[in-house]
Amino acid sequence: MTVLAVGAGLVPSAEAGSAVADSAGMPSVTLKGELGPLTKPAAPISADDSGFLSFGTESGNPARFTWERRDGTYVNGLPQPLHLDDMRGGAAPPAGPAPSRVWGVNGGFGLERVGTTRSYRIRDYDTGKAVEFDLPAGDTATTVFAENRLMTLRKTVGKWTLHLLEMPAAGGRPVDRLVSGVPDTLPGTVTDALVDSRGAAIHFGEGPHGIQALLDFATGRLTVVPDDGASATQLVSLSATTVLYETFADQPRYLVDRDHPDAPRTPLKDSPANLTLLGDWMVYPGGDGELLAQPAAGGTARTLLPKSDTRPITGADGAVYVVGGSDPDDWAVRRITLGADGTPAVAAHVPLPRQTVYDVGGVAVDQGQLRVGTLHVPFGVSRATTYLSGSSLSLTAEGTLNATPLRNVGDLGWRPADGPRGDLQCTGECLRLVPTGEGDVVRFPEGHWVPTLSASGRYSIQRRDSRFQYVLDGTKELSHTDQWHAASLWRDQLWSAGSKSGTVTAVSLPSMKAVGSAVSVGAPCIPEEIQVVDRWIYWSCGPTGKAGVYDRTTKHVITVPSGYAELADGYLVSQNEAAAKLEITYFPGAVPSDRVGTSELGPLKDQVGAPADRRGRFWAVDRFGGPVAYLTDAGDVTVKWPQVTTFPLPSSPPTAPPAWICLRTVVSTRGCGNCRSRRRAGS
Repeated sequence: MTVLAVGAGLVPSAEAGSAVADSAGMPSVTLKGELGPLTKPAAPISADDSGFLSFGTESGNPARFTWERRDGTYVNGLPQPLHLDDMRGGAAPPAGPAPSRVWGVNGGFGLERVGTTRSYRIRDYDTGKAVEFDLPAGDTATTVFAENRLMTLRKTVGKWTLHLLEMPAAGGRPVDRLVSGVPDTLPGTVTDALVDSRGAAIHFGEGPHGIQALLDFATGRLTVVPDDGASATQLVSLSATTVLYETFADQPRYLVDRDHPDAPRTPLKDSPANLTLLGDWMVYPGGDGELLAQPAAGGTARTLLPKSDTRPITGADGAVYVVGGSDPDDWAVRRITLGADGTPAVAAHVPLPRQTVYDVGGVAVDQGQLRVGTLHVPFGVSRATTYLSGSSLSLTAEGTLNATPLRNVGDLGWRPADGPRGDLQCTGECLRLVPTGEGDVVRFPEGHWVPTLSASGRYSIQRRDSRFQYVLDGTKELSHTDQWHAASLWRDQLWSAGSKSGTVTAVSLPSMKAVGSAVSVGAPCIPEEIQVVDRWIYWSCGPTGKAGVYDRTTKHVITVPSGYAELADGYLVSQNEAAAKLEITYFPGAVPSDRVGTSELGPLKDQVGAPADRRGRFWAVDRFGGPVAYLTDAGDVTVKWPQVTTFPLPSSPPTAPPAWICLRTVVSTRGCGNCRSRRRAGS
């Protein structure tokens, strides 16, 4: 995370995180977040005058696609568009940011394949509508497409032909339009393509035997770009009027007129790297982070923006788009067009306001302790990173929730043993905090992030890659499986989904000996997820499937909403995506009968690039029946304490280190009780 500017107000002061008591509803308190050094993320790979498509704005695999409109609204979790390697049987698409040319995107439209079928879909990111094509037998799709048309390759009488499948405005069957001007020697592979609303610059075939050509959507004609045969050429950039090619000959780069590709090419001498064409201008990043523009035919460079942090891209509308500004309060996705005088003019396209120090995410509540990921800039370092802020929560006899000011309680992890101690660079999914049940969260001592699914004291379940799941005692491996199993840790027991539909089993740690027999929890599936807290077992058939909570005391199944959820002693909190709300479901026996059921708890925070599952990122619960914490759209942290009756907690396992800790806050059905400290076994 690059710091745009460091100065007054950019690093949290001693007053950051001050608590403000809320007046309505259940006991609650809000800890205010100050503005930090980073702005709302954006990584444009495609754009037009309605918005832009971001790819990989936070760490995670796979990276996520987000369409953001000019009014700041956005759509997260878009299906991955086709990748050029998908079309030619190459390697898997990359996980990190990549040039737009490798993705099936064109301005505000994306090309997707429907499963493994021969159907392809062109999605309008702004409206959400899609046009679907069923390819004729023998056709091969390409990443050359527009709003309602898709170019395909087809072998006819031993030669490759090109076709534009065009969907009529009124719908119905697509029209099959033969592309004219295709040479008999056309290779049957598209190895590179730059596309806009007018047409495309395409490279067919490989190496010196390839063919460079221009396609015009309106006329349906392909024009081959003459090649001097000296060496292979490759595409660099496409503007509304010209195409930039690169070769390894004496004149490494040259411009071709899209209207007259047979005309003499215009050589570019000493052209800068990472340039993007805007008409007859070159737009490119300078050596000090500024954005420059220069006439392609030669001339003096001019500064368009004092700072920019992404490579400029050409939109489907011919404009150039880039992220930049003068400082964090002037940051935006910028749209660059040619003004009336023929020179580049810069305008703000989508503002990118500064985020608070807590907006990066990372929330955990455990044993009355709040942990929050906090953005900061370490002394002498030019990049922002995160540490853990901590607050102690307490509830008075009168029902007032208090929170100590958030303070630095340590790093999220350590660098390798042979290196210096310091912050682990932790962003994205690394900030999904998992509590240990002892008032803290899992750290990453190896200096790199390992996904932790569940933790209890010294035990944890980790998924080091997509295949293997490990049960650890500290750093010692107790067991592992070569496939994912729904599993949960509760104190010194490991609970897992059974081999039969609707059953779960438990083993004792560290012996791995079975505890009792399988428990039938009433799930109509082999659960994809389970959580266990004392007498309660939460199960889910997936985020869109059925879910329930089994009460081991009454042997009854409690109906709960579908979706991502976290279990606590006496209640469940779940995400309601449609309503953008967090909901709380109270269990029978934990509250009076008139409060049993599901009600609204608070807002569900979302942000650009955020995952669908926001547990531990933007909200969390104290599994011991204590508070719930969530980030707000304003970048603050709100804590609420549901009033439930919790149940007797067994003594801590003898492996736990000696300590005094508030294991339980009992809140009766008549009011709130005080926090009672209880000495752990062995202390």
